Amino acid sequence: MKNKHGAFSDIFLFMILAFVLIFICAIMIYIANTTTDQLHLTMDGMDLGDGSGNNVSQVIDNTVGATALTFKALYWISAFIIFGMILGIFIGSYLVTTKPVFFIPYIFIVIIAIIVSVPLSNAYETLSNTAELSSTFTGFTASNFIMLNLPIWITIIGFTGGIIMFARMGRKEEYQYG
Repeated sequence: MKNKHGAFSDIFLFMILAFVLIFICAIMIYIANTTTDQLHLTMDGMDLGDGSGNNVSQVIDNTVGATALTFKALYWISAFIIFGMILGIFIGSYLVTTKPVFFIPYIFIVIIAIIVSVPLSNAYETLSNTAELSSTFTGFTASNFIMLNLPIWITIIGFTGGIIMFARMGRKEEYQYG
């Protein structure tokens, strides 16, 4: 932990990674559901079997359908990852030792992050309201709440992280090793 002087970019990393994470999860769920539906549309009418009494629709449900059901866990996994990133920002803020002179630049960085989060939140809203993906994005309840209210979350995370970071600056917890 020696010579660790930063954690100012954590808020920007949080915004970008949360947006990309939810987008990739939504695309994976959309592709799995679309593939399963399309396979059912094209192959359910065929009289094919696997030799052990299963028809085509059972085989599709047991293979690609199981994958689509498994991907539905990404709805809540993405929320846990986002909350883990928030917790990581707070822990990183606690571990960073800083000087009082960095308080003013930190405030400016948080203000810039709040300004950047507004168009990112609007882009997420536009993306989640597209006709093709809207049904997929409705399952991301907690993630949607965070991303649609991203400026508020960035304000809370930024200032709480700053309080945690700069509250420690008066303590002498740095140990000099040998």
